[in-house]
Amino acid sequence: MKLVLVRHVETWGNVEHRLNGHTESEYTDRGKAMKEILVKELIDLNEKLNFNKIFASPTSRALKIASDVGAGIGKDVTADPRLREFNFGIFEGKTRDECIEISQEAWELWMADYLDYVVPQGQSQRDYHDICAEFIAELESDDTVLLVAHGGTIHGFLTNLLELPIDSKWHFDIKLGSITVIDYNHGFGMLSGMTTPPYDELIPPDKEPLGDANKSVMRAEARTEAQAKAKAARKQKA
Repeated sequence: MKLVLVRHVETWGNVEHRLNGHTESEYTDRGKAMKEILVKELIDLNEKLNFNKIFASPTSRALKIASDVGAGIGKDVTADPRLREFNFGIFEGKTRDECIEISQEAWELWMADYLDYVVPQGQSQRDYHDICAEFIAELESDDTVLLVAHGGTIHGFLTNLLELPIDSKWHFDIKLGSITVIDYNHGFGMLSGMTTPPYDELIPPDKEPLGDANKSVMRAEARTEAQAKAKAARKQKA
């Protein structure tokens, strides 16, 4: 089985550093230009790999890309809710500062126990990881799959398919509009490629680059800060 995992392109949520899991977010002008490049790249890749199935998150920033590729190669697209981004619950659509304003206690509990804490009205990372595993188990061994989703989804697939600890996902920088390829045979996964089209070279200079708006980086930094605060609080109580 070969899986081609694609992250959606730039949205306003990325630019504004918002935790948009299930929350919809429109493409920026740069994102629209990235989408055109990415769709063409994937249509060309189909000539080499011949996707026999296309899946997508039902969230529009991913589904629009998959739908355009499907139309271009004459294949149907299946939208599956399990491919949505992590559900941030009460923190959906918020920046880090806004999250702390809503509930500093919930934020710090989440940062201190990132894998198992269930975000109020949301989920835990371990639950999300298990959902990805459930989806993978339903794929056929001879499938060549194009899957368009989110950074969190791709992290979940990587850690499951490569049999890695959940927290090792932070070692993979899944860039906006990137393409990750995994070969998976007889229960053994191999990362065979991670590429990102040269958006900066191909997009006109009037469309501002994203800069450092990687949500995984933001969450990792915030988690480190919260863990330090929790450790200091425990010392005070001792």
